[in-house]
Amino acid sequence: ALAGPAWERIDQPVFRTDQSLVLALDLSRSMDAQDIAPSRLQRAKLKMLGILERRQSGQTALLVYTANAFTVTPLTDDTDTIAALVGSLSTDIMPSRGSYPEVGIRKGQMLLEQAGVGYGAVMLITDGGGSPAAERAARDLKSAGFTLSVLGVGTREGAPIPRASGGFITDNRGSIAVARLEERGL
Repeated sequence: ALAGPAWERIDQPVFRTDQSLVLALDLSRSMDAQDIAPSRLQRAKLKMLGILERRQSGQTALLVYTANAFTVTPLTDDTDTIAALVGSLSTDIMPSRGSYPEVGIRKGQMLLEQAGVGYGAVMLITDGGGSPAAERAARDLKSAGFTLSVLGVGTREGAPIPRASGGFITDNRGSIAVARLEERGL
């Protein structure tokens, strides 16, 4: 009582989310369609850069897929490195064709499980490819304790897919193929 009252500063824990995020980008040829300017792929890359810029905490990974999925960066806190790699992504770098979201979802789940994260999410950035196999992969991801978000890129009306050599990609009947956003499947 003779010393008088005493106050001590008690450290307050700072809230930090440790949610890990895997960005899974579709690099199928349909992402070259120009129904949104400048193209679906360029718009998706701009959106990814915005997500990376706003991400304050938690680890982030980037993977790309068509018929196969490839890890561009594993889970990391360094979003600047991921952002630097986004500009080099194009549909030409993929060794296979097609759009199979299930391979992107499964690869994203594998990255989250390998890192041993408690809470994580896969964000699928695509213009389509919904299928029973993709639905199964999404259910498996959910049962593993992770979430799935889908960012659809494109319009219902769609657009032809340009060839690098000029002209447009045609289907097996010789008609110009029009890539449309598959809202229902997604």
